Amino acid sequence: MITVFGGIGIFLIGMSMLTNGLKEIAGEALKKWLNKITRGPMSSLFTGLFMTIIMQSSTATTLLTVGFVSAGLISFVQSIGVIIGANIGSTSTGWLISLLGFKISLQSLSLPIIGLGAFMQLIAPYNIKKYGGVLVGFGLLFLGIDLLQQGMNSAQALIPFDLVKTDLFFSILLLIVIGIVMTIIMQASSAAMAATLAALFSGAIDYEQAAYLVIGQNIGTTATAIFAAIGSSIAAKRTAITHLLFNVITAIIVTIFFKYILLFTESITIWMTGSIDETLGLAIFHTLFSMIGALLFFPFIRPFASLLEKLLPEKANALTRNLDSNLVSVPSAALEVCYTALLQMMKQLTRAMLEFIESRKVTPSFEKKVAEVEEAIDITRKFLDLVQSNSSKLRNKHIDILHVLDHLSRLTKVLREQQKFEAIKFQKTIMNQVHETMFEVEVLFDEKEKIFEVEKIFEQTSEKIAAERKRRRNEYFERTVENATQIQVAFSKVESILWIDRLVYHYWRATARMAMFCSFEKNNDSQNQPLQK
Repeated sequence: MITVFGGIGIFLIGMSMLTNGLKEIAGEALKKWLNKITRGPMSSLFTGLFMTIIMQSSTATTLLTVGFVSAGLISFVQSIGVIIGANIGSTSTGWLISLLGFKISLQSLSLPIIGLGAFMQLIAPYNIKKYGGVLVGFGLLFLGIDLLQQGMNSAQALIPFDLVKTDLFFSILLLIVIGIVMTIIMQASSAAMAATLAALFSGAIDYEQAAYLVIGQNIGTTATAIFAAIGSSIAAKRTAITHLLFNVITAIIVTIFFKYILLFTESITIWMTGSIDETLGLAIFHTLFSMIGALLFFPFIRPFASLLEKLLPEKANALTRNLDSNLVSVPSAALEVCYTALLQMMKQLTRAMLEFIESRKVTPSFEKKVAEVEEAIDITRKFLDLVQSNSSKLRNKHIDILHVLDHLSRLTKVLREQQKFEAIKFQKTIMNQVHETMFEVEVLFDEKEKIFEVEKIFEQTSEKIAAERKRRRNEYFERTVENATQIQVAFSKVESILWIDRLVYHYWRATARMAMFCSFEKNNDSQNQPLQK
């Protein structure tokens, strides 16, 4: 058994090195390819298939897909095609092992490959070293299979698989569960498949037992994507559930028609080799499993996606929950709910700024608040695209709302800049003033009529900081000329105070436009002339 565990370990290390090396060589190209090629379900399927064959890891493809869906770079429908293709592509490892792994002396083949790869990593130029890693991984993979084969020969007496009869439901269920556990523990369906093929070749298990293990391994391989989706977006959770349902439903159907599928695989092996080759038959069975699932799911990708979208709806952004599309036909009401949403966004950004200044670092809460505002800005922008203001009064209010949205968008970008850390480091006095201002206005955002007071506070603060920025900028440069301050430090200080200036300016201009919006509710005199600043 020690040889078996060692073989599995070496196989996993080899697979990891092979996958990481291939990702390093083709990683960025694959990401761009995934983003460009996945236009329709069919192209998505072939993208997932080829990516998995190239990287030799369906897990890597699935995790990459979950990340892309979570970032909004590909749609949920496109991700289903990629997942189906990745399942088919993952069967390539079984073919490689069954066609080569038991036909030649793997140890005599693997050791020279490992040696060549190791020398390439040590002495080759930097851009060649990664190819050495791929060779080492490839060699270790074959060495692991060789050790597995040796270990399984001696482990037959220790593993009582002959007691597990495949004509009993409980035994079938036990084999499937063992397959699931194997893949979860090894964190690689390829390693589980290699162990199963080695056990089959050595006679530790029979063909039917191996096939049931493969069914379980296909279910177990979904665990990584499920773990990756925890805490991710709803779209990422949908993708992980799709992977799970695809393999579970396919497993049920394959189990029901198990005997017929085995007869079919035997016929294929006889046609290919002239005799029944059980290891090749298992690789064919693995491929048929994924192919059957693809044939079942592919025609229903869009209805299936719609069903999951209903079962797992996107959580509404609390900042924009009142932006009902039914209101767009009433422009005055639509603009009012937009104003309320923007007011709440301003308050949330103010809270985020208070947290940042108080903690002097970017906290998860800060990131969440800013991200929610960014999402809310995008939702509001799409909502306003549907609003048409006809009267001159509504047009002016509509323009004010757009200005506020623009300043808010710029404000979130300012909050993402790295200069905020330099502001905390070099401008403590001014940041304390900003903190006092934010603390003062936070509660005022709850009352609509207080926006005029908020606008005045920010105007005064912005003017003070602008004057301080001009004074300090000259002072920093003068100290640099006198060799009292290093140039890099002076530039960092200038950047930090410019960041504070931009921050407060966008707050002021946003609240000024909000005040103008509210002024239309009170009167229609000279106050409703649009500001030019």
